[in-house]
Amino acid sequence: MKFTVTIDVEEEGLFSGIYSTDDSSALNVYQLDRLDQVFMELGVRPTLLVSYQVANKKDVLKKLFSLKTRWKAEVGAHLHHWNTPPIVVDTIRPPAPSELLSSDLLEAKTRSLLGVLQESDLYATSFRMGRFNLGPKMFQILEQVGIKVDSSVTPMRREYGGANHLWAPTDPYFPDPLDPTKTGSSDVLEVPVTILPILKGIDNYLKLFSKTAFTPRAAIEWLALNLGSISPQPAWVNLGVAKAGVMLHKSRGGDCVTIFFHSSELAPRLNPLNPTEKAVERFIKRLALLIQWLMNRYNAKCHTLSELYPLYNLQGATPKKAPLVEKHVDSF
Repeated sequence: MKFTVTIDVEEEGLFSGIYSTDDSSALNVYQLDRLDQVFMELGVRPTLLVSYQVANKKDVLKKLFSLKTRWKAEVGAHLHHWNTPPIVVDTIRPPAPSELLSSDLLEAKTRSLLGVLQESDLYATSFRMGRFNLGPKMFQILEQVGIKVDSSVTPMRREYGGANHLWAPTDPYFPDPLDPTKTGSSDVLEVPVTILPILKGIDNYLKLFSKTAFTPRAAIEWLALNLGSISPQPAWVNLGVAKAGVMLHKSRGGDCVTIFFHSSELAPRLNPLNPTEKAVERFIKRLALLIQWLMNRYNAKCHTLSELYPLYNLQGATPKKAPLVEKHVDSF
């Protein structure tokens, strides 16, 4: 069995529900030091998915380089499209759904993020879309800019604006570019966040209900989120539930567990999940115990996102090379 630990390394303020286009503080990144004991003792090599508001701050990047070296971590890209240049003011409630933005604008924002990372000699080949708002338009841009592995799909979830991942696969797969929730022939590997339907086939029933006029979309989303799914995410659930999620995944032939959390979840008062110092400590302990259990019970091996690519690339596809990325896009 395989597992990967992915951290959205991002600015503060997002859990307030305000998606400002202005420059934002990213001091929470310094709290990542608290994971030293877990990662160093267990040999965990995480993937740090970095937003523009982190990458454009030299002092914060210095800390990130220190973590990358100590943990032998991978640095990938995390696109917050609402505050990554070029900034275009519109009337859509932020964060604007990616499918409602033009392909040219999305590509310009993606290249801006990759460019600011590249200026610090960080060449990202892994990616996660902000708010998991990945649809066909955004996925096809990833193919164009040289991303090798994406981790934006959240099975059993539907994101604001129509990114519908309710019945997506739960293990890594190569998607259909026109519908990244289905298997296909893309060169980009999708590594979904591990979220499972509790009952096998419940996702098919949800799909059926969604086609009728009698079941409101909000009701389907509520059922999937609250009653229909289980997830081995130590940031969301207690250790017993997380272990049950892994065991269910394994019993259905699951091969890879993708763990996800935010950098701000290491900083008390900056997130609703861990509002106190004690809550942060409990989360770190759950994370360590879950990883130790994965290694002991399943002999699970840790991989960064990009390291998973050759392990699933059975078709022998050649990943597209990243083109030269423009340094900054100041206007659009």
